[in-house]
Amino acid sequence: MKKIFLVLAIMMASISAFAQHEPGSLTIQPRIGFSAGDFNNTKDTKARVGMVVGPEFEYTLANRFSLALGINYSQQGAKQDKYDVTYKMDYLTVPIVANFYIVKGLAIKAGVQPGFNIKSKMDATTVQADFEDAVKKFDLSIPVGLSYEFRNIVLDARYNFGLTKMFDMNKVDLNSKNLAFQLTLGYKFTLKKD
Repeated sequence: MKKIFLVLAIMMASISAFAQHEPGSLTIQPRIGFSAGDFNNTKDTKARVGMVVGPEFEYTLANRFSLALGINYSQQGAKQDKYDVTYKMDYLTVPIVANFYIVKGLAIKAGVQPGFNIKSKMDATTVQADFEDAVKKFDLSIPVGLSYEFRNIVLDARYNFGLTKMFDMNKVDLNSKNLAFQLTLGYKFTLKKD
């Protein structure tokens, strides 16, 4: 009999651990993680690994659907080993994402992400230089990914596909767009319940 109660208690605990947020609820989720940025349309670049951090607000519209709005500081760019150069391009990004929960806790997500360049530096072995005049201030990308929530702890993996060219073509002969893989860990706090 004790075993049956133990099994039932474990089942009830796991059900409550996977509970979705109720429709009409609003949460805030501080997130921190890493970003691996690169440029497309280049042959000799590889990812620059940096940090991504910021809050995300999520409003639950239905049992399986929510909308999220975030503000992130994201370190992106790329590296060129051939020339020993690192392009350090930091952005303030505003992801606007729709979340569809496949099962409790597991969501697929897609949306749009405007970004604003706040720093652009080129580091080489012999020289460091700002190249902010050559980088466009506005960047637009499409984030797609998955997230998993367990007891308000959220693991989120996204890939951001750049839509806009990063460089002012009058100043730099590089026809590239931003790409970035981001993995973050966050915790959801409920701000409002309906």
